[in-house]
Amino acid sequence: MKVKAVAYCLLIVVATKAQQGNFFLSHFTPDKEHFSNACFDLAQDERGIFFFATQGGVLQFDGRNWDMIRTSGAVYAIEIVNNQLFVAGSKGFGKIEPNESGLPSYQPIYESADARNIFQLRLVGDQLLFLNDRNLFAYSPGTKQVLVVASTPDEDWIGLHEIFGNAFISTEDRGIFTLGKNALIPAKLFPERTSLLFAERQDNVYLFGTSDNRLVLGYENMRLKEIKAIDSVYLSASVLISAAWVNKDLVALGTLRGGIVFINPNTGETEEIINYNTGLPDNEVYTLIKDRNQNIWASHTYGFTRIAPYLPFRSFRYYPGLQGNLLCATQYNNDVYVGTSLGLYKLVKEEFYDEITYFVDVPVKTTRKAQRSVPTEPEQRATEPVKQESQKGGLFGFLKKKKKIEEEPGSATAPTPSATIIEETLTDITYRQEKRTKKILRASHFAYKRVEGIDAKVTQLVQWKGRLFAAGLSGVDEITKNGIVPVMEYPTRFLFASESSGKLLISTYDDKIHDVVFDKGWRVERLVSNIDDPVNFIFEEPEKAFWLSGLDKVFRVSKDPTKPVVSFTVNNVRFERLLGTHYNGHVFFSSASGFYVYNFQQQVLLPVDTLPQPDVAFATNNGLWFRDDHGWFTLKDQYTNDNIGLLNLFADIRFITVDDQTGYLWIITGNNELIRFNPRSILPTEFSYPLFLRAIEQENKRMRKGKLRMDQENSALRVEVVKPDYIGARSVEYRYFLEGLHAQWSEWSVNNNVIDIPYLPNGDYTLMVQAKDIFGRITEMEPLKLDVLPPYWKRSWFYALEFIVFASLVVLSFRLSSRFRFVSRVLSLLSIIILIEFIQTAAGSTFETGSSPVIEFLVQVSIAFLILPVESFLRRFMLRSIDKSSQYKLEEPINDKTINVPRDENIT
Repeated sequence: MKVKAVAYCLLIVVATKAQQGNFFLSHFTPDKEHFSNACFDLAQDERGIFFFATQGGVLQFDGRNWDMIRTSGAVYAIEIVNNQLFVAGSKGFGKIEPNESGLPSYQPIYESADARNIFQLRLVGDQLLFLNDRNLFAYSPGTKQVLVVASTPDEDWIGLHEIFGNAFISTEDRGIFTLGKNALIPAKLFPERTSLLFAERQDNVYLFGTSDNRLVLGYENMRLKEIKAIDSVYLSASVLISAAWVNKDLVALGTLRGGIVFINPNTGETEEIINYNTGLPDNEVYTLIKDRNQNIWASHTYGFTRIAPYLPFRSFRYYPGLQGNLLCATQYNNDVYVGTSLGLYKLVKEEFYDEITYFVDVPVKTTRKAQRSVPTEPEQRATEPVKQESQKGGLFGFLKKKKKIEEEPGSATAPTPSATIIEETLTDITYRQEKRTKKILRASHFAYKRVEGIDAKVTQLVQWKGRLFAAGLSGVDEITKNGIVPVMEYPTRFLFASESSGKLLISTYDDKIHDVVFDKGWRVERLVSNIDDPVNFIFEEPEKAFWLSGLDKVFRVSKDPTKPVVSFTVNNVRFERLLGTHYNGHVFFSSASGFYVYNFQQQVLLPVDTLPQPDVAFATNNGLWFRDDHGWFTLKDQYTNDNIGLLNLFADIRFITVDDQTGYLWIITGNNELIRFNPRSILPTEFSYPLFLRAIEQENKRMRKGKLRMDQENSALRVEVVKPDYIGARSVEYRYFLEGLHAQWSEWSVNNNVIDIPYLPNGDYTLMVQAKDIFGRITEMEPLKLDVLPPYWKRSWFYALEFIVFASLVVLSFRLSSRFRFVSRVLSLLSIIILIEFIQTAAGSTFETGSSPVIEFLVQVSIAFLILPVESFLRRFMLRSIDKSSQYKLEEPINDKTINVPRDENIT
């Protein structure tokens, strides 16, 4: 009985775990230019950027952009050491460093014939070890020396591993060796001829995978403990090739033809199997890596898949049997129901048994009678005088003899031995073979089964008072254990179940509203009149009225049948679906033009300015979910927006509903994905990657990062920034502020990661950029300095050069003849003007305010007044100098020569 109970509990546990859905997967595929169908290794740097070793080089990915770093050949292994990327491949090994333009480029370290086809790279101590099938190279980044530390003529090396600071090499059939001081030494880790497939470390514990399909944990002092995997047969058949720790309680195992198996290394239990049947594009997994947020990245033929075990999403799409376009879903009595364009489906557990015939030996009992004698020892007793009495013989009385007994007081007689005959029944046991049959559970899995009786489109699944209803083109049906019970056999647009009034309101395709109640069966109580629009949505104003949404009208139907139906017109020119809800004591309506609220006092609908215009909205269970340009929000009483930002992961949600009992959200996306979301789940700490500058382009040429100096004529810039994000990279919003040009920050937008600056006046600028992820966390980039230089003829050095040239000409003219006096004056004035312009330009650039042109003009006028005395002094000084120089040159010939003045004889 204990064994049966344990087996039964085990089946319940497996069934419960299977009902939890599959891990959430995200797929990333490079564009055609960078696509390569084989990836041999992965790595992630401190900024969060992923690097993939491919046949075409090193592929780089930041969540938005794919870039290829070309190398001299195919790349088979990569390793990041001190934030520097080292690569190894078909030609040898090297590293990735920025070139003169700031772009990452390959720099070879060692490429020769003996270093061809290096397929593994490990950091051991302070050395990088590179391995091909016959040579082991060591490279020290500090000394930049390359040494061949070991070689083999057998060319049978298949693996390089680091274990507790030591290097180990696996061979094809000679076992495992460790690197000693001068040679390789056989390592006694495992039995001879056993090779290591991988050795992955988590803290101080290693996970070893061996060539004989064993999983072993290695602790300090090389204590080994084998993991008894529950699905060891599946792992062996799938060919185990790689592994990656998620945490101490979860390990991902990559296989060659069975996808990825997640197990608990402490117990060996299988937590999840991710393969083609659960959403993985291909069962052949090349390699695995864990990112900083405890997610597993797997490479395969079709790109890369990110598996998130701890995100509060579970997929229910990939169980077999589901057909048609998904339209609605819910969980009722722990069973999942899905409505599609082809009918209603239920997720059930299927068990497959094998009937075995066998024979058992059955005992056959036969009885017989037999006699045997048993000797008895009579008791010794004192004799008494024999009295003459008649004696009864009894069973053995004929055997007694009469003896003469002497009457002697106190004498004793000796006992006479006798034999007793016993008749007994004996049982003989023989065996005969009996044929029997029994059922053995061969396999079990979950699959969707069609609910019989509903073969048309199902658009709604409604739970009401412990019952489940399906509404659609076949009408309204109640789902019970014994099958379906028809409620209304007419194509239905919308079904609303009122908790307070205990009735169903059904809008049918003949534009009628049916009021249905249950009284020993379902019956239509009355028809709601005075409504001639097709009603697509119904909700309740508690205890007062029902609200019905038409094409461009909404109707208020009072619960008091004596009150008339009141209609209100809504601006809905495109006739999109009008949704509504009762939230926080108010009645709200959502349309493509915005939100409206019902004013109870004025009895009118008023637009709501405090709520943004929704891009998409869903309403159910007295709640409304909507998305604007920046994220998701909800209007629902007693419901928080915790983790609702995770809905930004999905760009094309077609359906949302909430399970009031569990709080789960059921989501259907545009690609027919069915997701269950637990918004109340405590998320693991998500590492936020930094925001950094990706590229600066000027005239379609990349510029080197740092402080930028550019001419005003070529000040057009294109700045691209990025914040690595792999949950919702397309939902990360950016904004920027250019200090020195802008007065305020730009709006948040997903497109502001690329900043186009068409023109910048001369001056100094500082570009600041911020990013906001789907959790609302803001990251700021390190400010970028920009220095825009004016044209050369407006720069201070040019004015100084002009002044020097003209001043030199003036000085030269001083020493020339007086014939150049006019030229000297002109040159002096020009020199003064150039000098004043030089002073004014230097002062203006120093006291530049960056404000309005009027203020700039006033500043320039003030500077002109300040330097006016300098200008006057220079003008007087230079002109006086010219005049003195000219006077000296005119008087000089008068002193040397005698002037004859004619005498007037008439003068007395």
